Amino acid sequence: MASQTYEYGRRLQIKHFFDDRDTGAKRRTWLEIQLSEPKKSSEGWVNDGKIRVSIGEDRDIKGSFLLNLDEASRLVKTLELAIEDHERNKADLWRS
Repeated sequence: MASQTYEYGRRLQIKHFFDDRDTGAKRRTWLEIQLSEPKKSSEGWVNDGKIRVSIGEDRDIKGSFLLNLDEASRLVKTLELAIEDHERNKADLWRS
């Protein structure tokens, strides 16, 4: 069975610039999300695409996750819930 290769297109890149407390140098961390579109195989099956989430510092990749669509959906829902909880807690603090 041949291994499948994926072609990725960049969908989102978030960069964070900060001053290193130890050296005073400007540093950069980043998060990048790439998408591999679903494709039809030569046998007529439709294969799911994949989502790659990469985390890096300066120009180096520190970690990368390859997610299927179910895992990516759970990640998005978890982030949405975390943001909603955060905003609710923040509003409660403003009211108190």
